[in-house]
Amino acid sequence: MANMIDRSAIAETIRHTHPIILLGTLYATFTSLVADPPTLLLQLLPVTIGVQVIHASTCLGSSKAAVASGSKKKTKSASKGRSEDVGANVLTAFLSLFLALAVGVPSIFVVIVLLGAPITADLSHTALCAAHLSVLAGLPLVYSHHVQGSKWRDIVSLNLPMDEVYGGALGACLGAWFGAIPIPLDWDRDWQRWPVTIIVGIYAGYAVGRLGGLALVGKVARFN
Repeated sequence: MANMIDRSAIAETIRHTHPIILLGTLYATFTSLVADPPTLLLQLLPVTIGVQVIHASTCLGSSKAAVASGSKKKTKSASKGRSEDVGANVLTAFLSLFLALAVGVPSIFVVIVLLGAPITADLSHTALCAAHLSVLAGLPLVYSHHVQGSKWRDIVSLNLPMDEVYGGALGACLGAWFGAIPIPLDWDRDWQRWPVTIIVGIYAGYAVGRLGGLALVGKVARFN
């Protein structure tokens, strides 16, 4: 019982510090991002992956783990079951990461180019931008909903009930959209270079969207 309480407390701590870590890391590296976007984005990607894997395997899988290690088992076997659940959650998170990158990066890359990204220059910038969006928005969605066709139809058609995962994904996508607005403006600022403001929008939108998803759990995000 104490182990379950401790694990729940750890999950809640990670859930609340998760967006702070992501935004804090981006803020701390913002100068480097402006100076050399592809290098910083490449260095930042493993950090974001690690944070997302820990969050998914600990928070998004915590309720399943608690159910799996119910009170019908003895303390020793329950403890073993919880350890196995943690390992299974981490493995699922990495499989979700693979699918999110394999499917998400090329798909998002094409969408970004169609929406106006440079098609003959800065391709590494665009690919890394797509990778960060895939890790932030795609990994939790794949982890939570796997490859169920009906779920993904609801996700694309905005018919999925709101939660922190869906809210974060919507926030990241909207953040990327709004983040593109300052780029063509004639302000002649270093931070307007591609894709600095989009990355900031993705991270900020993801954090805000997660909070909104937690506040609006169960509601359907209809924009049509």
